[in-house]
Amino acid sequence: MPPRVHVGLPLTGPAAALGRDLLRGAELAREGAGAAAPELVVHDAYGVDRDEQAAANARVAAEDAQALAYLGDLHSSQVARSAPILAQADLLAVAPVATWIALGGPTLVRLMPHDGALARAVARWLDEADVDHVLVVHDYDGDYGEPVGAMCADAARERGLEVAVRPVWNHDEPVAADLGRAHAVLYVGVAGSGVVGLWHDLHEADPQLWLLGTDGVAAPSLAREMSPAAAARTRFFTAQRAPFGFYGYEAMALILDAIAQAGNDRAAVVRAARATHDRASIVGRYSLDADGHTTAVADGRLAVVDARLVWDS
Repeated sequence: MPPRVHVGLPLTGPAAALGRDLLRGAELAREGAGAAAPELVVHDAYGVDRDEQAAANARVAAEDAQALAYLGDLHSSQVARSAPILAQADLLAVAPVATWIALGGPTLVRLMPHDGALARAVARWLDEADVDHVLVVHDYDGDYGEPVGAMCADAARERGLEVAVRPVWNHDEPVAADLGRAHAVLYVGVAGSGVVGLWHDLHEADPQLWLLGTDGVAAPSLAREMSPAAAARTRFFTAQRAPFGFYGYEAMALILDAIAQAGNDRAAVVRAARATHDRASIVGRYSLDADGHTTAVADGRLAVVDARLVWDS
Protein backbone atom coordinates (compact mmCIF):
# COMPACT_ATOMS: atom_id res chain seq x y z
CA MET A 1 0.00 0.00 0.00
CA PRO A 2 1.23 3.54 -0.72
CA PRO A 3 2.35 5.79 2.15
CA ARG A 4 -0.10 8.41 3.33
CA VAL A 5 -0.01 12.00 4.51
CA HIS A 6 -2.93 13.10 6.67
CA VAL A 7 -4.15 16.69 6.51
CA GLY A 8 -6.17 18.32 9.29
CA LEU A 9 -7.58 21.74 8.33
CA PRO A 10 -10.94 23.52 8.64
CA LEU A 11 -12.89 22.95 5.44
CA THR A 12 -16.22 24.18 6.80
CA GLY A 13 -17.07 26.81 9.38
CA PRO A 14 -15.73 30.36 9.83
CA ALA A 15 -12.10 29.52 9.00
CA ALA A 16 -12.90 27.38 5.95
CA ALA A 17 -11.45 29.88 3.45
CA LEU A 18 -8.08 29.79 5.21
CA GLY A 19 -8.12 26.02 5.52
CA ARG A 20 -8.99 25.54 1.87
CA ASP A 21 -6.23 27.92 0.79
CA LEU A 22 -3.73 25.85 2.77
CA LEU A 23 -5.13 22.62 1.32
CA ARG A 24 -4.95 23.91 -2.26
CA GLY A 25 -1.31 24.81 -1.76
CA ALA A 26 -0.59 21.36 -0.32
CA GLU A 27 -2.36 19.63 -3.20
CA LEU A 28 -0.40 21.66 -5.73
CA ALA A 29 2.90 20.61 -4.15
CA ARG A 30 1.79 16.98 -4.13
CA GLU A 31 0.83 17.14 -7.80
CA GLY A 32 4.38 18.19 -8.59
CA ALA A 33 5.67 14.94 -7.11
CA GLY A 34 3.97 12.87 -9.80
CA ALA A 35 3.33 9.16 -9.45
CA ALA A 36 5.61 8.85 -6.43
CA ALA A 37 3.45 11.18 -4.34
CA PRO A 38 1.92 9.72 -1.18
CA GLU A 39 -1.82 9.44 -0.84
CA LEU A 40 -3.58 12.33 0.89
CA VAL A 41 -6.14 11.69 3.63
CA VAL A 42 -7.97 14.94 4.31
CA HIS A 43 -9.86 15.64 7.55
CA ASP A 44 -12.13 18.58 8.29
CA ALA A 45 -10.87 20.14 11.53
CA TYR A 46 -14.00 22.21 12.13
CA GLY A 47 -16.40 21.08 14.80
CA VAL A 48 -18.46 22.18 17.77
CA ASP A 49 -15.24 21.72 19.77
CA ARG A 50 -12.56 22.40 17.17
CA ASP A 51 -9.71 21.41 19.48
CA GLU A 52 -11.25 18.03 20.25
CA GLN A 53 -11.87 17.56 16.51
CA ALA A 54 -8.17 18.17 15.88
CA ALA A 55 -7.29 15.58 18.51
CA ALA A 56 -9.66 13.07 16.93
CA ASN A 57 -8.11 13.65 13.49
CA ALA A 58 -4.63 13.20 14.94
CA ARG A 59 -5.62 9.91 16.53
CA VAL A 60 -6.84 8.59 13.17
CA ALA A 61 -3.52 9.56 11.58
CA ALA A 62 -1.48 8.08 14.43
CA GLU A 63 -3.28 4.74 14.12
CA ASP A 64 -2.82 4.55 10.33
CA ALA A 65 0.13 2.21 9.75
CA GLN A 66 0.77 3.76 6.31
CA ALA A 67 0.87 7.33 7.59
CA LEU A 68 4.23 9.12 7.45
CA ALA A 69 3.25 12.71 8.23
CA TYR A 70 0.44 15.02 9.29
CA LEU A 71 -0.09 18.51 7.85
CA GLY A 72 -1.97 20.73 10.30
CA ASP A 73 -3.55 22.16 12.26
CA LEU A 74 -4.56 25.75 11.51
CA HIS A 75 -5.14 27.14 15.01
CA SER A 76 -2.49 27.09 17.73
CA SER A 77 -4.96 25.64 20.24
CA GLN A 78 -5.58 22.75 17.84
CA VAL A 79 -1.87 22.11 17.36
CA ALA A 80 -1.52 22.02 21.14
CA ARG A 81 -3.97 19.08 21.16
CA SER A 82 -2.80 17.22 18.07
CA ALA A 83 0.99 17.51 18.43
CA PRO A 84 1.34 15.29 21.56
CA ILE A 85 -0.77 12.56 19.95
CA LEU A 86 1.34 12.61 16.80
CA ALA A 87 4.58 12.72 18.80
CA GLN A 88 3.59 9.59 20.70
CA ALA A 89 3.22 7.85 17.33
CA ASP A 90 6.57 9.19 15.99
CA LEU A 91 4.60 10.96 13.24
CA LEU A 92 5.96 14.14 11.67
CA ALA A 93 3.59 17.07 12.23
CA VAL A 94 4.01 20.21 10.14
CA ALA A 95 1.97 23.17 11.39
CA PRO A 96 2.03 25.72 8.59
CA VAL A 97 0.76 28.87 10.33
CA ALA A 98 0.38 28.37 14.12
CA THR A 99 2.26 31.04 16.11
CA TRP A 100 1.68 30.38 19.83
CA ILE A 101 5.15 30.46 21.38
CA ALA A 102 4.54 27.58 23.80
CA LEU A 103 3.86 24.99 21.08
CA GLY A 104 6.42 22.21 20.85
CA GLY A 105 7.11 18.52 20.73
CA PRO A 106 9.70 16.11 19.35
CA THR A 107 7.97 15.61 15.99
CA LEU A 108 6.55 19.10 15.42
CA VAL A 109 7.75 21.53 12.73
CA ARG A 110 6.44 25.11 12.54
CA LEU A 111 6.76 27.19 9.40
CA MET A 112 5.55 30.58 10.62
CA PRO A 113 7.62 32.51 13.20
CA HIS A 114 6.15 32.41 16.70
CA ASP A 115 4.78 35.33 18.69
CA GLY A 116 8.13 36.04 20.35
CA ALA A 117 9.68 36.64 16.93
CA LEU A 118 6.77 38.94 16.07
CA ALA A 119 7.37 40.93 19.25
CA ARG A 120 11.03 41.41 18.32
CA ALA A 121 10.04 42.57 14.83
CA VAL A 122 7.66 45.17 16.26
CA ALA A 123 10.38 46.43 18.60
CA ARG A 124 12.85 46.66 15.74
CA TRP A 125 10.42 48.74 13.69
CA LEU A 126 9.76 51.07 16.64
CA ASP A 127 13.47 51.57 17.11
CA GLU A 128 14.08 52.25 13.41
CA ALA A 129 11.12 54.68 13.37
CA ASP A 130 12.76 56.65 16.23
CA VAL A 131 9.90 55.94 18.62
CA ASP A 132 11.18 56.57 22.16
CA HIS A 133 7.97 55.95 24.12
CA VAL A 134 5.33 53.33 23.35
CA LEU A 135 2.08 52.45 25.07
CA VAL A 136 1.24 48.75 24.70
CA VAL A 137 -2.49 48.11 25.00
CA HIS A 138 -3.77 44.54 25.19
CA ASP A 139 -7.19 42.94 25.23
CA TYR A 140 -8.29 40.60 28.02
CA ASP A 141 -7.40 37.33 26.26
CA GLY A 142 -5.15 35.38 28.60
CA ASP A 143 -3.92 33.18 25.75
CA TYR A 144 -3.00 35.95 23.28
CA GLY A 145 -3.49 39.63 24.12
CA GLU A 146 -1.96 39.62 27.59
CA PRO A 147 1.07 37.34 26.99
CA VAL A 148 1.91 38.68 23.53
CA GLY A 149 1.48 42.22 24.80
CA ALA A 150 4.00 41.42 27.54
CA MET A 151 6.41 40.00 24.95
CA CYS A 152 6.11 43.17 22.87
CA ALA A 153 6.73 45.34 25.92
CA ASP A 154 9.79 43.32 26.94
CA ALA A 155 11.22 43.38 23.41
CA ALA A 156 10.79 47.17 23.23
CA ARG A 157 12.46 47.66 26.60
CA GLU A 158 15.39 45.54 25.45
CA ARG A 159 15.92 48.11 22.69
CA GLY A 160 15.95 50.94 25.19
CA LEU A 161 12.43 52.25 24.63
CA GLU A 162 10.27 53.60 27.44
CA VAL A 163 7.21 51.37 27.68
CA ALA A 164 3.88 51.56 29.46
CA VAL A 165 1.34 48.72 29.43
CA ARG A 166 -2.40 48.73 30.09
CA PRO A 167 -5.56 46.79 29.17
CA VAL A 168 -7.79 48.18 26.44
CA TRP A 169 -10.08 51.00 27.51
CA ASN A 170 -13.77 50.41 28.11
CA HIS A 171 -16.03 52.12 25.59
CA ASP A 172 -16.79 55.06 27.91
CA GLU A 173 -13.22 55.65 29.14
CA PRO A 174 -11.27 58.61 27.71
CA VAL A 175 -7.96 57.64 26.13
CA ALA A 176 -6.08 60.95 26.01
CA ALA A 177 -5.17 61.06 29.70
CA ASP A 178 -3.33 57.72 29.47
CA LEU A 179 -1.17 58.52 26.46
CA GLY A 180 1.46 60.43 28.41
CA ARG A 181 4.56 60.96 26.27
CA ALA A 182 3.79 58.03 23.97
CA HIS A 183 4.82 58.40 20.34
CA ALA A 184 3.04 55.16 19.44
CA VAL A 185 0.22 52.98 20.70
CA LEU A 186 0.49 49.27 19.97
CA TYR A 187 -2.76 47.30 20.33
CA VAL A 188 -2.23 43.57 20.87
CA GLY A 189 -5.42 41.59 20.52
CA VAL A 190 -8.28 41.17 18.10
CA ALA A 191 -10.46 43.71 16.32
CA GLY A 192 -13.61 43.74 18.41
CA SER A 193 -16.66 45.92 17.92
CA GLY A 194 -15.03 48.94 19.55
CA VAL A 195 -11.82 49.03 17.55
CA VAL A 196 -13.06 51.59 14.99
CA GLY A 197 -13.97 54.01 17.76
CA LEU A 198 -10.66 53.35 19.50
CA TRP A 199 -8.68 54.19 16.36
CA HIS A 200 -10.71 57.38 15.91
CA ASP A 201 -10.22 58.45 19.54
CA LEU A 202 -6.48 57.79 19.51
CA HIS A 203 -5.94 59.71 16.30
CA GLU A 204 -8.09 62.58 17.53
CA ALA A 205 -6.15 62.73 20.81
CA ASP A 206 -2.82 63.03 18.97
CA PRO A 207 -2.73 63.07 15.14
CA GLN A 208 1.03 62.37 15.22
CA LEU A 209 0.69 59.10 17.13
CA TRP A 210 1.69 55.93 15.36
CA LEU A 211 -1.31 53.60 15.60
CA LEU A 212 0.00 50.04 15.54
CA GLY A 213 -1.54 46.63 15.92
CA THR A 214 -0.78 42.93 15.71
CA ASP A 215 -2.37 40.85 12.96
CA GLY A 216 -5.51 40.17 15.00
CA VAL A 217 -6.37 43.86 14.67
CA ALA A 218 -5.75 43.97 10.90
CA ALA A 219 -9.41 43.74 9.92
CA PRO A 220 -10.72 44.96 6.55
CA SER A 221 -13.66 46.52 8.40
CA LEU A 222 -11.29 48.73 10.41
CA ALA A 223 -9.39 49.73 7.27
CA ARG A 224 -12.64 50.75 5.55
CA GLU A 225 -13.69 53.03 8.41
CA MET A 226 -10.32 54.70 8.95
CA SER A 227 -9.76 58.31 7.92
CA PRO A 228 -6.93 58.89 5.42
CA ALA A 229 -4.97 60.80 8.06
CA ALA A 230 -5.25 57.97 10.60
CA ALA A 231 -4.45 55.42 7.89
CA ALA A 232 -1.19 57.21 7.13
CA ARG A 233 -0.13 56.68 10.77
CA THR A 234 -1.26 53.04 10.96
CA ARG A 235 0.73 49.83 10.60
CA PHE A 236 -0.16 46.22 11.43
CA PHE A 237 2.46 43.55 12.14
CA THR A 238 2.25 39.89 11.22
CA ALA A 239 4.48 36.84 11.08
CA GLN A 240 2.84 35.98 7.76
CA ARG A 241 5.07 36.69 4.74
CA ALA A 242 2.93 35.26 1.93
CA PRO A 243 -0.63 34.07 1.20
CA PHE A 244 -1.75 31.04 3.21
CA GLY A 245 -1.68 28.85 0.12
CA PHE A 246 2.08 29.33 -0.02
CA TYR A 247 2.43 27.93 3.50
CA GLY A 248 0.33 24.91 2.58
CA TYR A 249 2.55 24.37 -0.45
CA GLU A 250 5.75 24.58 1.58
CA ALA A 251 4.41 22.33 4.33
CA MET A 252 3.71 19.60 1.78
CA ALA A 253 6.97 20.23 -0.11
CA LEU A 254 8.94 19.80 3.14
CA ILE A 255 7.05 16.58 3.94
CA LEU A 256 7.66 15.18 0.44
CA ASP A 257 11.38 15.97 0.60
CA ALA A 258 11.69 14.35 4.03
CA ILE A 259 9.94 11.19 2.81
CA ALA A 260 12.10 11.08 -0.32
CA GLN A 261 15.20 11.28 1.87
CA ALA A 262 14.13 8.95 4.68
CA GLY A 263 11.82 6.40 3.08
CA ASN A 264 8.90 4.77 4.85
CA ASP A 265 10.28 5.11 8.37
CA ARG A 266 8.41 7.55 10.61
CA ALA A 267 11.30 8.37 12.91
CA ALA A 268 13.65 8.88 9.97
CA VAL A 269 11.13 11.20 8.29
CA VAL A 270 10.99 13.31 11.46
CA ARG A 271 14.80 13.49 11.64
CA ALA A 272 15.07 14.47 7.98
CA ALA A 273 12.50 17.25 8.27
CA ARG A 274 13.83 18.70 11.52
CA ALA A 275 17.38 18.72 10.15
CA THR A 276 16.30 21.34 7.58
CA HIS A 277 19.00 23.96 7.10
CA ASP A 278 19.14 26.98 4.81
CA ARG A 279 16.16 25.81 2.78
CA ALA A 280 15.10 27.96 -0.17
CA SER A 281 11.32 27.85 -0.25
CA ILE A 282 8.26 29.62 -1.58
CA VAL A 283 7.94 31.41 1.79
CA GLY A 284 11.60 32.43 1.89
CA ARG A 285 14.85 30.90 3.06
CA TYR A 286 14.83 29.32 6.51
CA SER A 287 16.32 26.70 8.79
CA LEU A 288 14.71 24.84 11.67
CA ASP A 289 16.09 25.17 15.19
CA ALA A 290 16.41 22.39 17.74
CA ASP A 291 12.73 22.78 18.67
CA GLY A 292 11.50 22.55 15.09
CA HIS A 293 10.75 26.29 14.84
CA THR A 294 11.55 28.24 11.71
CA THR A 295 14.42 30.70 11.95
CA ALA A 296 12.68 33.08 9.52
CA VAL A 297 12.07 36.57 10.87
CA ALA A 298 8.54 37.86 11.46
CA ASP A 299 8.88 40.85 9.16
CA GLY A 300 5.39 40.99 7.64
CA ARG A 301 3.76 44.40 7.87
CA LEU A 302 0.49 45.87 6.56
CA ALA A 303 -0.52 49.45 5.85
CA VAL A 304 -3.88 51.01 4.95
CA VAL A 305 -4.13 52.62 1.51
CA ASP A 306 -7.41 53.76 -0.04
CA ALA A 307 -9.31 52.05 2.80
CA ARG A 308 -7.69 48.68 2.05
CA LEU A 309 -5.05 46.58 3.78
CA VAL A 310 -1.91 46.32 1.64
CA TRP A 311 1.58 44.95 2.23
CA ASP A 312 3.89 47.67 3.48
CA SER A 313 7.27 47.27 1.80
